[in-house]
Amino acid sequence: MAKDFEKAIDLIAKETKTYRQANIMDGETLNKCLQQISATLAYLETIRADYHREWQDIVYKQVLSGQSVARAENEAHVKVPEMYLLRRVMDGSYEVLNAIRSNISWLKTEKHHAV
Repeated sequence: MAKDFEKAIDLIAKETKTYRQANIMDGETLNKCLQQISATLAYLETIRADYHREWQDIVYKQVLSGQSVARAENEAHVKVPEMYLLRRVMDGSYEVLNAIRSNISWLKTEKHHAV
């Protein structure tokens, strides 16, 4: 799972770079980036669910053993650092998706007005 996880994050980084360098009028490239990033995010959601389950198990066991919830969460963050990485990468990637969608929408409007 770790290798696929890293590949998925690398793919999002690659497609984000492609989007950043794309011509704003190149709808084909924008659509390809949108497709790749959204599909990869869907895959990462399944990975995040697995890590979140692991994270919650740690919190639950630590609270049962008498630790405070805050302490248990801190320990879970240390034992499952992928949760933080996924949250940061995925939150940023969803913002990129929104930007791509806005660009595509603008492009459609421009195409409509040009006719």
